[in-house]
Amino acid sequence: MTGDGLTSNGSEDPNQVDPWIRAQLSAQQVRWLQKQSGVVKQAELLKNALAEWVVRHPIDWFTGTGVSDAIRMALTEFIARHKDEFLSVD
Repeated sequence: MTGDGLTSNGSEDPNQVDPWIRAQLSAQQVRWLQKQSGVVKQAELLKNALAEWVVRHPIDWFTGTGVSDAIRMALTEFIARHKDEFLSVD
């Protein structure tokens, strides 16, 4: 269990987003992930978003950006950069 009372799902279902990670996302980001989940695994989308963000912002990553902030920023940037490649939530 994490400090905020959320329990990690560990490796129970690798296709689902960990509850702690989901709690770091905005409502809009969660809706976007849910919309895409019929086509792409949510965990894969988050991994790709964070990987892209770290490559594009190495100084931010290595100078103290918290994981929760990085996840939110990475997914926001990923959604904006790839909006034409995925299903719209509008």
